[in-house]
Amino acid sequence: MKKILIIFLLLIVLCGCSNNGNSEKDILNIPNNIDASDGLNTTDDPNTGYITKDSNILVVYFSVTNNTKKLAIYAQEHLKSDIFEIVPKQEYTQADINYNSDCRANREQNDESARPEIKNAISDISKYDTIVLGYPIWWGQAPKILYTFIESYDFSDKTIIPFCTSGSSPIGSSATNLAKSAIKANWMEGKRFSASASKDEIVDWLEQKVEVKSEMKKEMKLFIDEQEVEVSWEDNESVKDLYKLMPLTINMSEYGGFEQTGAIGKSITRNDIQMNVVPGDIVLYNGNAISVFYSESEWRYTKLGHINNMSRTELNSLLNRASVTLSLKEE
Repeated sequence: MKKILIIFLLLIVLCGCSNNGNSEKDILNIPNNIDASDGLNTTDDPNTGYITKDSNILVVYFSVTNNTKKLAIYAQEHLKSDIFEIVPKQEYTQADINYNSDCRANREQNDESARPEIKNAISDISKYDTIVLGYPIWWGQAPKILYTFIESYDFSDKTIIPFCTSGSSPIGSSATNLAKSAIKANWMEGKRFSASASKDEIVDWLEQKVEVKSEMKKEMKLFIDEQEVEVSWEDNESVKDLYKLMPLTINMSEYGGFEQTGAIGKSITRNDIQMNVVPGDIVLYNGNAISVFYSESEWRYTKLGHINNMSRTELNSLLNRASVTLSLKEE
């Protein structure tokens, strides 16, 4: 009888701990067997997690299990923006986000006044026009440390674009509730991503939301074996895609007695047409390789640009060899 009573009591306790009807991954976005402190920089540097690239766009994220961090980095790479990680003064352990207990995250999410302290800071928020804000979903809402962040700066007239990660929970009212703490900002509609979302998914979404002012803000310089060559670039999507890949180094090989060609390392936008190329032409071949010509040829290509102010003899001297190194740099 005692054994039956003990088992009955244990069942009551277990049911009481899980009566919310949600899974751990859905609520707190925690993969199994992961250290909650993974990826967090816990130094005392006040600029920890803050990387600047002279941009008017800032990607801000809070991530305990690295799911949101991964997507934030994808966003930063696409936007060529600054990036800031919200680092808690008291880091979150896995026990802190174990919703099956009276854990720290549960207590904070249930406390309207909870504002966990942040270790680091943005030196000058005024330089940014657009903030891309990423966070996980905890109990259907943004973690309370996001409120600490939002209430720490003046976001007047800034555009805030929120995104969240979760196992299945939608972004719901999490962003609109955050917006109440920064009513003078322009909050755009947010989006929820799964932990397995690809870079292409977040890039596709951002392209609908953000005008990348830095897209062609700086000139794309071409170097061949460290010699800078002047180029007139085409105004097309292929060149814009190439710009986003900078800095880029390509090992080129001579082919056919008329060109140097080398793989980009990924496919970019292509719009091939039958072309009669001339010395100095720079083209995209098959969507994933660049060819630079020092003699005539004919094939289906997407034109990228043309080398200026070099004679046929000079191009031949520069390119007619077994191999060259081509570099694209933003200057």
